[in-house]
Parts: sequence; C-alpha cells; structure tokens
Amino acid sequence: MKNKEVQAIIGPARSSQARFVIELGRKAQVPIISFSATSPSLSPSQNPFFIRTTHDDSAQVKAIADIVKAFGWREVVPIYEDTDYGNGLIPYLMDALQEIDTRVPYRSVIPPSSNNTEIIEELNKLKANHTRIFIVHMTASLGSKLFVLANNAKMMKEGYAWILTEGLSSLLDPMGSKVMDSMQGVLGIRPYIPPSKNLEDFKRKLKRNLTTSSKRISFNLFGLWAYDTVWALAMAVEKAGVVHSSFLKQNASNSNVDLAALGISEMGSRLCNTILTTKFQGLSGNFSLVKGELEPSNFELFNVIGNTERIIGYWTRQKGFSQDLNDTRKEAYSTSKDKLKQPIWPGYTIEQPTKLRIGVPVRRGFEEFLKVEWHSNTNKPSISGFSIDVFLAVKDALHFPLPYEFIPYMNTDRQSNGTYDELLYQITIQKYDAVVGDTTIVANRSLYVDFTLPYSESAFIITGLVIWVLEHRVNNEFRGPPKQQLGLILWFSFSTLAFAHSFDESKLKSYNTPEEYHEALLNGIHNGGVAAIFDEIPYIKLFLAKYCTRYTMVGPTYKTDGFGFALRKGSPLVPYISRAILNVTQDKEKIGAIEHKYFSSQTTCEDQSTTISSHSPSLGVDSFGGLFLIAGIASMVSLLVTVFKFFYSHWPALSHNNTANCFWSKLVEMAKCFDQKDLSSHTFKTKESSVHAVTSPDILELSPSINDMQNHSRNSLEGTDDVVIHDGNISLSSRHGGTYTLSSSPSIHT
Repeated sequence: MKNKEVQAIIGPARSSQARFVIELGRKAQVPIISFSATSPSLSPSQNPFFIRTTHDDSAQVKAIADIVKAFGWREVVPIYEDTDYGNGLIPYLMDALQEIDTRVPYRSVIPPSSNNTEIIEELNKLKANHTRIFIVHMTASLGSKLFVLANNAKMMKEGYAWILTEGLSSLLDPMGSKVMDSMQGVLGIRPYIPPSKNLEDFKRKLKRNLTTSSKRISFNLFGLWAYDTVWALAMAVEKAGVVHSSFLKQNASNSNVDLAALGISEMGSRLCNTILTTKFQGLSGNFSLVKGELEPSNFELFNVIGNTERIIGYWTRQKGFSQDLNDTRKEAYSTSKDKLKQPIWPGYTIEQPTKLRIGVPVRRGFEEFLKVEWHSNTNKPSISGFSIDVFLAVKDALHFPLPYEFIPYMNTDRQSNGTYDELLYQITIQKYDAVVGDTTIVANRSLYVDFTLPYSESAFIITGLVIWVLEHRVNNEFRGPPKQQLGLILWFSFSTLAFAHSFDESKLKSYNTPEEYHEALLNGIHNGGVAAIFDEIPYIKLFLAKYCTRYTMVGPTYKTDGFGFALRKGSPLVPYISRAILNVTQDKEKIGAIEHKYFSSQTTCEDQSTTISSHSPSLGVDSFGGLFLIAGIASMVSLLVTVFKFFYSHWPALSHNNTANCFWSKLVEMAKCFDQKDLSSHTFKTKESSVHAVTSPDILELSPSINDMQNHSRNSLEGTDDVVIHDGNISLSSRHGGTYTLSSSPSIHT
C-alpha cells in the first residue's frame, strides 16, 4: 500500500492473518477482500473496508445443531484448533447446542503446532469420557493428522460419530488416500454449489489446459470463491472507473513498516461501495453481498464412504432437512432424520451411535416383571416383562430417538452374574450405560448411579412425629442436633412399625420365587420354613394372585421409592426419561394396557386346589379398620395430653415473668423450654445406686465398649438408659449390661 499504492487486496487466507491486514486497510481506506477468512470474530459491520466474499462460520451452526437433534444425541464434544479460526465458532456453536438442550461436557482444544504425541494424549482423554459424538472444526492440515491418529487409537469404529464443519469438509479432495481411509463413516456439512453450464465449462477448460500436469485436479469450494472474488473485483473496478488513482500522503517516511506513513486511497471508498453492490451468477452460485459478506446459502450433508462423499441430504433455513432441493411443495420445517438417507457410520455399520447399552438383570421367579429367554435357532436373548414394556413406552414418549441394546447380566451358564447392586455398579465402570428392570430405588445405590423417577408408588409416614413429641424431653435417645432428630423421626416410624425392634437376623431367609414363598409358609417355622414373608408390594401381589385363598397381605406397609431406571451419574437422559415416565404412568389407558397384559390374572385366583372357598372373605384394609382407629386415637390422645400437661405446667410461670411480651413471643419461649430436658421425669432423677466413683476428673471410661453402646442405641428402643447426674458425674447404665461412666467438671448446667 505504501510502495505500490495498491487499490485493493484479495486475501489473506487465514483469519489470524486477516485481523492485521484489515487494520491496514482501515487506515489506508483500501478494500480488503477475503474469500477464506471465515471466523465470526472478523466482522465486516465493524470494519467498513473489510469485505468477505464467503459467509462466516456461524452460518452453519443451526444446521449442525439440527443434525445433533435429528439423531437424538444429548452430549457432544467439540474438537477445534486453538486459533482465531477455531475459537471464533465455539460461542455460536455452544448457543445453538444449548437451544436444543444438548450438553457439552468437555471441549478439546488442539494447538496447530501440536505433535503426534500431544494429539494422542488428547485423544486418550476423549476415550476416557462417556461421550462418543465429536464435532471437528479445524483446518485441513491439522484435521488430516487428527483423523489418522484417531483411527490408530480405535476411535473410528462402531459406537463413534464424527461431524465435520464446512472448513474441513470443503477441502477433502486434496487429501491423500491414507487420510480418507481414516475418515470412513464421518458426516460432513458444506455449502451447496448448484450445477451450472458455466461451472461445467470451467472444469472442462481447466482439465484441457492441465492435461500435461501429473498433479491430480480437484475442485474445492474455496477455489470457486476465489475465482468469483476476482471477477467481482474486476467488475467493480470497471464500473467505478478506477484507472489511475493515487494516495494522499500523511507523513513522509522511508521505513517500510511505519504505519503512520500510510497514505489514504482516493478511490478506496468508492471502490468498496461498488464491490458491495455487485451482483452476478458466479461459479459458486449467486454472488450477492449482504452486510459486507456473501449471503448464506443452502448446505449439503455428506457421508465419507471409500474415496467419495455420498450426499445424504440437504438443509435449508426454510425447510430444514430434505433430499430434494428442487421440491417446491410447502412443508413444515423438519429436523427428522427420516428426511435424510441412511448414513454409514464408522465401523461400516448402519447402527446409529451412540446406542444405549442397557444391562438387564437375570433372575428366577416373578417373570411378569422381567423374563429373559433364549432362541435356540438364533442364540439371541428375548427379553420381555412389565418393566421392559414400560421402558419401551417411555422411549416412544421421548421427543428424540433413543437407540438401545438390551444386554443380560449373566455368566457363561446364562445365570445371574451377581446381585442387583453389582449390576448397577457396571454402569460406573462403563460396561453398561443404563439398567432397566425391577430395580428398587434406595439411598446407597444413588451414590454411584442416577435414578429416574419411579414407575411404581411410594408412601408417607406420621407415627414417628408423635413418638418424638412424647419422648423428646425425657429420653436421651430422642435428643441431639436437629438433623439427628429429624433422621430419628424417619427411622423410628419405619423401624418401630415394620420391625418392632425385635428382628433376629439369624432367622431371616432368602427366597426367589412364588413357589418358594408358598413352600416356606406351608412348612412353618417348626419345619424349616417361615412364619411370614417380608417383600416389596409388587412381588407380594403376584404371589397372592396365585395363592390368594391361603394367605393375605397385612399392614402397615412401608414402600421404598419404587422401581426406577438407572443411568450413569450426570447422564443428561435422566430428566427426559423421568418426564416421559410421568407421561406414561399418568396415561391410564397406556399404563393400564401394560398392567393388564402382565397382571390381569391378579383379578382371579389361580389356586383352585385349596379346600377353602374362593368366595370366603379375606382380610383387607377394612378388616383392620378398628385397629387403625384405636392406634390413631391412642396416638392423638397421647399427643394432646402431653402438650396440655406441658402448657399447663409452664404457661402460668412464663406469663407471670413476661407479662409485657406478646402472645407469639411467649410461644417462642415455650418452644425453647420444650427443647430442654424434663429433669422431673423418672429418666433424669438422681439414683444413688448408679453413682460410680471416678478418681480422675478427665477420664472417659467405656465398659465394656463404646460399640456396645452404639449398637444398643441403633438396635433397641425397648427402653431408655438410666441417666444419673451427681457431683459432676454422669452415669449411663445400659440394659444390655455394662456401665458407661463419664467424669467432667465439678458442676453441670442443664
């Protein structure tokens, strides 16, 4: 610009280089025209002398997001180079993925200077993650190296998916056979170039002129854009009448790098405006600039198979996906993969990545919930049951496709390979992506898997609150921090009624099938059987459906959180599947049909061999109505008497001492008073017989052991420990034997 006084510059090729040249053009008012600097960070609207005869990379993000949505991928990982070109696309891509609620758990950033060892290290990080869907945004030089190394790392096999942005997609032709062999099955997106007579004539002339050359002739999009750019500039120069133009000098300087010495082009502004208004039909299609850059075009989607790029469909802003751009029918915007041809994925398979690997328990008994059979001719498992049908209904209720594969959790003998806990742990070690079956939602399992909402019922409790009110002020077992007391309420209400604090674990036995239940109950405790069966309600109902005239289910019943589907920690599928479960379970017709399919026999009794009439009355909830009424009345009377006694004994004194306080302040004081120990109770009265001499004031004696005391507090609530306070000594006498003595300071304030 200083020495040659050029009137326009075509280039540079890279976005990182263009930033500096654009600044020179601004100072000299010389048009800078680039057909390959596609980074969105370079904005013609902010640089009036920068003209982009291509569109920026952000024009493709909507189409990429639609591809991700079409195949139902909930997590993707972008792999991009650490340059202006690579970084410029990412904010727009992240926004587009966020709109379709697809997560990006990791970003892989690779500097262009990375050697093979550094790239392999990054690929190993990607392999260690759960995500198998990658979006690659980089130049051809770095991209070709990446795919060769990814193929060597066994990442171009079944289960993976790779999507190329247009920068790499537009430069596949010059790549060698080794690189193309490493890219088999990838999907690419690039601007659609409409066929035309001018384009065919250009190709024919170019081949004729280069017949003596041994180099392979290839046509890529950037070459066509470059050709159209030269034509646009030539037309603008002729139209603007630029023949002889000079620069207005600013400061005289002999330095070639003195930017302050750059002159200002006399015709630069006029030439720039002329280029912006130039329109014609070029080799790459319609040449029309909008806001300083080429108007976005339609995109074509292709699949790399062999040494060719197989077109599988097109994308337009008006219609979304289609297989025919010439179809003029008015159709709604579509992101359905059915509008595309079947892709051939890495590993030469039509099985869509990533298929959800679902572990299925193999169990004996209760096959209504889950049944695994084997076909003798195909040697493949057939899996059915209530849990499976519910999952399939949930899958159909999702608004995106969810490919899956059921894998029985079995050993070489086709028997169960372990417990349900061990099955769920397979998700953690990435053997399975999910577990579907009659899997109970319990707290310890939620430490290493995420559960969906249950597709069975749960219940609530009230008894524990009444017991806590009655015992809080007079029983050390019911005292402590608020969190501890809340936990005690929940545990006590369950353990008191369900276990009565008196289960002998040595007498518990495990059974698997309804027939084993029946035999154990029939034998009784004196013949190696049992007196009762404790199990989850769905299994009990199935058992009673078969032996309904011999046994009955008695309460109270305390359900777990029910059956649910398990997925890996942090899986983005959990909220979608949970919402779909709600839709299915609240659809009475849909869930009713599934229940009728497997549990219709519950309405009739299968046990016809018994001498007891099937029409004889059986025990139900109504049979225990009087018992429940008595228990409820006793609980409420106990609660009211305790509260009345407390208010009767404390309210007069509180009113006498705080006559000026309002009613609510007195209630607060009453609550604080209630939280204190009742020293007048039998539990806290001094018993001389329980006092033990202690020689040292700072010694903690535990006899026989602290574990005995902890086990006592956990396993027995049949009585409370005796607590004695005397001369600074606290003595706790356990009903399980042994005495615990604590010596502290000379006085204790309570």
